[in-house]
Amino acid sequence: MVPLIAIVGKSGSGKTVIMEKLIAEFKARGYRVGAVKHAHQMVELDAPGKDSWRYSQAGSDASVVSSPSRITIFKSLDREPSLEETALLLGDGYDLILAEGFKKSRVPKIEVFATSNAAEMVCAEAELAAVISDEALPLKIPRFGREQVKEIADFIEKELLARTPADMAVIVNGKPVFLKRFVKDIIASSILAMLSTLKSIGIIRTAQISIRTGNGTADCKSNKEAGAPEGTPLRKDRLPRPAGSQ
Repeated sequence: MVPLIAIVGKSGSGKTVIMEKLIAEFKARGYRVGAVKHAHQMVELDAPGKDSWRYSQAGSDASVVSSPSRITIFKSLDREPSLEETALLLGDGYDLILAEGFKKSRVPKIEVFATSNAAEMVCAEAELAAVISDEALPLKIPRFGREQVKEIADFIEKELLARTPADMAVIVNGKPVFLKRFVKDIIASSILAMLSTLKSIGIIRTAQISIRTGNGTADCKSNKEAGAPEGTPLRKDRLPRPAGSQ
């Protein structure tokens, strides 16, 4: 997964300004940067009468508006997605994703704080990597002033990004599956070893593999195990039946 950093803080603390400055700073350093914003209320971006709105009204669960310079996704949800799930929608074409909000996420968080805006911070010190405030605070974590954008970016580069290990994500039926580190290492090393033997692969920075079983079973055989030639799509008659089926 692309490294995620969350900028958190009370409403009106200046998170958006910090986001803007950090995005510009990382872009100047040659980074490909994605951004995610958490909204507490539903934000209606689709307009009644537009084609995408008509698709939704007809029952579409998702629709995409694609143009030469921009793509927009409209997707109905039955629950609020996590930051990690939301970031997956952006894809892997980024070096860093900065998120505004998501104080309950497990990613590294930096809080923007001012006593004039709030009596207390939204996150406990143990949950934070650093704090951004022009006031002296009784904290042991690093503190940066609001104008120390280069220093904040340096900290993110050296203390957060440089220490972010290679990672992988498993999504089953649209939902992320939590895996322990050693399980991730086993799966990732096995897949990467197989991919590295293919011709014209080159250096592998990211890899995406999607498996659709077709019959709802998770216990599926590979084409090789089923005796199918390389490149043959998975077929229902080569997959085991779900338990209890006839």
